[in-house]
Amino acid sequence: MKTLDANRARQLAWLAIAIYLVGLGISATLRAQGDFNVYYLAGHRVLHGHAIYPPDDSGRFLYAPIFAIGFAPLAALPRHLAQFVFFAINAFSLVELILGAGVVLFGRERQLPAALIIVPVLLSFRFIDNNFDHGQINLPTLALVVWAIIFSDETHDARSGLMLAAAILIKPFAILAALHLAIRRRFAALGWAVIAGLALIVLPIVIFGPRGWIDQTGGYATAIASMTNRYRTMLTNQSAVSAVARLMSLRVGADAETSATATIFGMGLEIVLVAAVSLWDWKSGHREKFVSRLALCGFFCLMPSFAPISWKSYYAAMLVPYMALTAALLTDRAENKSAPKIVWTLFALSVALNLATGNYLNRVALFYSAHFFSSLFALAAVFALWLTSEAAQA
Repeated sequence: MKTLDANRARQLAWLAIAIYLVGLGISATLRAQGDFNVYYLAGHRVLHGHAIYPPDDSGRFLYAPIFAIGFAPLAALPRHLAQFVFFAINAFSLVELILGAGVVLFGRERQLPAALIIVPVLLSFRFIDNNFDHGQINLPTLALVVWAIIFSDETHDARSGLMLAAAILIKPFAILAALHLAIRRRFAALGWAVIAGLALIVLPIVIFGPRGWIDQTGGYATAIASMTNRYRTMLTNQSAVSAVARLMSLRVGADAETSATATIFGMGLEIVLVAAVSLWDWKSGHREKFVSRLALCGFFCLMPSFAPISWKSYYAAMLVPYMALTAALLTDRAENKSAPKIVWTLFALSVALNLATGNYLNRVALFYSAHFFSSLFALAAVFALWLTSEAAQA
C-alpha cells in the first residue's frame, strides 16, 4: 500500500510540474523576451551572413559562433513560434535537471519521491521563472553539467566530455564541474572535453569559411573581453564581485563601476571558497555516495556567483543543494536523526533570503546581494550536514 501511495504521489508531483510548465510556456511564448531576442538576432545574422558580434551592438551575443549557428534554425521561424520551441528546450532541460540531480545525489537505482520532485522546484522557483520569462539558456547549461557528471561516473567519457565542453563554452560556471571531475580523477572525460571544446570552436569554419571563421571568432573574443567592466553594479548581477561593487558604491558612487578593487576582492573571495570546497570534495571522495556528493552540492552553491557577471537566473543551480537538504531533513529524516538544528536554521535562512516580494523589497534584496548570501547559507548548511554525517560514521 505504501508503494502504491508513493507511486501515486510521484505521478501527481510530475503532473504538478507539467501544469507549472504549461503556465510558464504560455507566458514565455507570448511575452517579449530580452535574452531570447539576442539569441534570435544572432541566428538571423548567421542566416544572412552578417557579423555576429558587431562592436556597436547594445545587447551583445556572448557565446561562441557554434551556438549562433545553433540558433539559426530558430531565427528562420516567426518570433513567437521560435520562443515556443526554445521554451520546450528549457522545459525539457528543467525536467532533466530534476532527474539528473536525483541521479547525482542518490544514484539511478532510486526513484525520486514526490517531495524531492516538488520541493526543490518550489524553493528555486524565482530563478526558474526568471529563466523562462527572459528566454535564457541557463537551464540547458545546468542540465548539461549534471548529466556530464553522471556520464563521467558511468564511464561514458566521450558523451560526458561533449556535454561538459558545451556547458563551459556557454557559461563559465561549468568550469567548477570540470574541477570536480579533476578532483575525482575523471581524466578521460576531461580529455574528451578538451577535444570537444576545440572541435566546437573550429567547426564553424564549415559555415563561415576560413576568413569568416577568423573574423567571427575574433569578434567573439572581443565581445567577451568587453564585458569585464559592464553591468558590475547592475541589480540583477548577483556575483561576489557585484556584491562588493554595490557596497563600495555607497561610499565612492559611480567609481565602483570601474574600480578594480571590487573584482580583486570579489574574485579573491570566490577563489578562497572554491579552494575550500575543492579540499572538501577531495576529502569526501571515499565516502558513501550521498555523503560524498554533498561537496559537489557545494560547487553548485558557488556556480551562480562564480563569474564577475552572474545573473540572478544562474541561481537555478540551487535546485541541487536544495534537493540534498530536502532529502536529509525531510524525506530521509529517519536516516538523518542527528542532523543538528544549525542545518535547519541555515537552510531556512537561505530560503528566506530568496523570498523578498514587492518592487521595493525586491530591489533592496538585489542591491544587498540577498541571493549571493542565500547561496552561502546553503553552502554552510550542506557543509554542516556533511560534518554531522562524518561524526556519525566515526
